[in-house]
Amino acid sequence: MGVLIFLLFLVFVGLSIPLASSLGVASVVYLWMNGNIPGAVIPQRIFVGVDNFTLLAIPLFILAGQIMDAGGISRRLIRLASALVGSVRGGLGLVTVVATMFFSGITGSVSADTAAIGSIMIPAMSKTGYSSERATAIVSAACSVGILIPPSLTIIILAAVTSLSVGALFMAGVVPALIVGGSLMVIIHIQARRGKLPSERKSSSRDVVAAFREAALALLTPVIILGGILGGVFTATESAAIAVFYSLIISMFVYRQIHAEDLPRIFANAAVLAAMVLFLVGAANLFGWIIARERLTVLLANWLLSVSSAPWVFLILVNLLFLFIGSILEGSPAIIILAPLLYPIARRMGIDPIHFGIILMANLGVGFILPPTGLCLVVATGIAKVNMAKMVRPLIPYFAVMVVTLLLITYLPWLVITLPKLTGIYKAV
Repeated sequence: MGVLIFLLFLVFVGLSIPLASSLGVASVVYLWMNGNIPGAVIPQRIFVGVDNFTLLAIPLFILAGQIMDAGGISRRLIRLASALVGSVRGGLGLVTVVATMFFSGITGSVSADTAAIGSIMIPAMSKTGYSSERATAIVSAACSVGILIPPSLTIIILAAVTSLSVGALFMAGVVPALIVGGSLMVIIHIQARRGKLPSERKSSSRDVVAAFREAALALLTPVIILGGILGGVFTATESAAIAVFYSLIISMFVYRQIHAEDLPRIFANAAVLAAMVLFLVGAANLFGWIIARERLTVLLANWLLSVSSAPWVFLILVNLLFLFIGSILEGSPAIIILAPLLYPIARRMGIDPIHFGIILMANLGVGFILPPTGLCLVVATGIAKVNMAKMVRPLIPYFAVMVVTLLLITYLPWLVITLPKLTGIYKAV
């Protein structure tokens, strides 16, 4: 019955029913088919799913992101990125990658990054000679890296469902994010040198200094968040509250882009987004409880071990599974449903838990650009108003380089765990 319910959930997703509704309706159908389970289980499991102190960071980081976006932070970060790398051949494409990596450390949300960066950079690239499809492909690939960059909301959820350290996962995602982002910049530059992408005006040293001054306070946000966590000054959830306070101060009193009358709208928008995310988390927890009750965890573990007991084979299978899942689901439900199933198996095989968690994140990031339902691709094509079928060819080189970097992250664990070890926040298993 568990398998049937899981297939029913996939059918609902295929019919474009919202994810939270798909999870909830599939769960209600299961309870209806099992008449001996009381209906009170539904609100109980949804509440248990969100009743976690770590998850309190999600609405706070969403609010901080909303404040900073309204406060003009994204425009300042894009200007800084343009001053730093805009003069290199294929400059606007490189600017998109750098700006996304800056901005991801503030919003924590992949979809928010794609919407904020895409709405600015896709029109800008199109005006300077990039095709709409190429510009959309660059934004999609760049924004998918955001799932690895602290304070990623999906990493927070992973920490909550596996009891891993949020700080250790944050630090572990930094080097892989730099590798993926750097690889994308290399391929964009190679394409530019072959004449497919235009070059930009070289920025003067005065432009660079001016751009850095404007963005300096915004760039301090991830420094405060990570520095406080690593220094033991506050937890990840407390760092989210500090990020809200800090973003309010600089947006209202330094940049003066936000006024008191703007706050109700900003808080309302953040509340709606947070409610959507947390209801999705709660519904996914209910569905995950059903999966566990039907012992699909045991069935999956037995099947994986029957294929091979070698860790490298297990990691290949996990990569394939999460590439597929990332192309049809958002990161949060994918992690809530599958991480508790796979995490014990990875530990049993001797795979470092922090390394395994970042492997899952990197896979989801690659899945986010796969047509037709990858999250980053859907948001970016909606902004650019381009046909999804035309996106396959321009996406191929970015997808290929991301798969190569994914394999490096998977089979070279020191790329992931060295930084958390050096900072003293994690002792490798």
